[in-house]
Amino acid sequence: MPSLSCRLFPPCPAPRSVALGAALVVALTAHPGWAQDRPDNRPDKAEATTVEAPRDSAFDARRRVTRHVLPLAAGPLAYSATAEFLPLRDGPKDELAARIFTVSYRAEPDGTTRRPRPVTFVFNGGPGAASAYMHLGAAGPRVVTFAADGALAAPPAPLIDNPDSWLAFTDLVFVDPVGTGYSRATKTDGDGEKRFWSVEGDAKAMAEVVRLWLTRNERWSSPTFLAGESYGGFRIVKMADELIQNTGLAVNGLILVSPVVDFASIDEDGLLATAFKLPAMAATAAAFGRTPGTPEQAARDAEAFAMSGYLTGLAGLDYGRLDQAQGFFAQVAGVVGLPTDLVVRQRGRVPMGLFTRELLRADGRVLSIYDGTFTAADPDPGAARIPFDPFLKGTVSTYTTAFAAYAAESLGVRDDLPYRLLSGRVNQGWEWPRMSAPNATDSLQTALTLQPSLRVLIAHGRTDLITPYMASRWIAARLELPPQERDRVRVSVHEGGHMMYTRAAGRAALAADARALIEAASAR
Repeated sequence: MPSLSCRLFPPCPAPRSVALGAALVVALTAHPGWAQDRPDNRPDKAEATTVEAPRDSAFDARRRVTRHVLPLAAGPLAYSATAEFLPLRDGPKDELAARIFTVSYRAEPDGTTRRPRPVTFVFNGGPGAASAYMHLGAAGPRVVTFAADGALAAPPAPLIDNPDSWLAFTDLVFVDPVGTGYSRATKTDGDGEKRFWSVEGDAKAMAEVVRLWLTRNERWSSPTFLAGESYGGFRIVKMADELIQNTGLAVNGLILVSPVVDFASIDEDGLLATAFKLPAMAATAAAFGRTPGTPEQAARDAEAFAMSGYLTGLAGLDYGRLDQAQGFFAQVAGVVGLPTDLVVRQRGRVPMGLFTRELLRADGRVLSIYDGTFTAADPDPGAARIPFDPFLKGTVSTYTTAFAAYAAESLGVRDDLPYRLLSGRVNQGWEWPRMSAPNATDSLQTALTLQPSLRVLIAHGRTDLITPYMASRWIAARLELPPQERDRVRVSVHEGGHMMYTRAAGRAALAADARALIEAASAR
């Protein structure tokens, strides 16, 4: 099974920061292993006080609570941040199986409403990615600074206040699955870790984290949402099914960012999957002037061709009479911006690896499969394949450094464990279904059926070449919902790639989508 995701390896921490606008005011709780003292010249110097012991006296949550203020256009938002571990227990003796690292943000009550505030649990993908991408990239109160076009900033990239933080309309809980971030299984031999590294094992474990957090924080009356990027989108669909079937919790909404719902829909061996990627390739080619029109126009034209003439052209090819298909090959080449002879050699099915390598070969540049508009110098022009993805690989140091600095300097976290932004150990050790491609469509259908008010947002970047938006549109169109309920599932497409939030406009658009869904699904 391919390693996917934003992790689809991958849905993003950033470098050093001092919390100025989001200044740290007070630390309410501390663990002796997490330093409580800060240099006197730090603007966010913390003051630690003793608080009530955790409910589970046998488990050390290493809880740290800090208070901050986020400047927003609507006015300053006071909030608390809680960094802590939650216990996952298993077996007849309820033994500790894993420690799950979470960071939760709660807006301070302003006295204007008595209605319970929504809470959204946020995950990234991989499998094997920590939540820092969505945390410091899109939804949290602080975000990594990228260049205006979404390109990587010089290290260490600074953190800034997030004008589009989801905290403006929902409380947030960022969760790192076992083996990612600071989360670890208590045993690494046998099935100590492996029990969590499968589609079903992961969904059950993360559903238990949601249940435990709601219970310990007395938030069962709050509208509850799940958000996930890349494989995280697949994860939260499986979690929603698990929660409603085995926990008794029906979530109010799902926010899938650049997801894969059905892995067959991105497998290039399939005709449909090949067609689904065509509009993203067309938009990318247009962005570099290799095809006429704007990226949006090019993608729209390619959508119609992909599901009509392209599929029938591929299905009708006679490899012994390729001369009769020259018009078809020329049309495909015109859509993706590549020479016709390359398209002929590939029999009309352009592999994404070839596209990212060849579109700008004359310029000595290669594209990222996570965002076709991100380019880098070709590290090995003679190699058959690009040895690594330039954008994904580049974000690892950016987000790892950023989160480590942010956790220590703003959240008061001190830990000798390495922060695992992307864990190859988790990704390579993941147990996939053996007989078929992973598919969460049935779980999504079940959740929509059992929770008649459930709303679903699926957000994509137009030039995402790994999880193309056309695949999600096709899946959404085949969900069994009556005409009057079809607006419960919405697919939105924005400028950018897999992590469209690296651009300020993409981050704002994603936040607007999330706000609309959460406010609509929370209305009573």
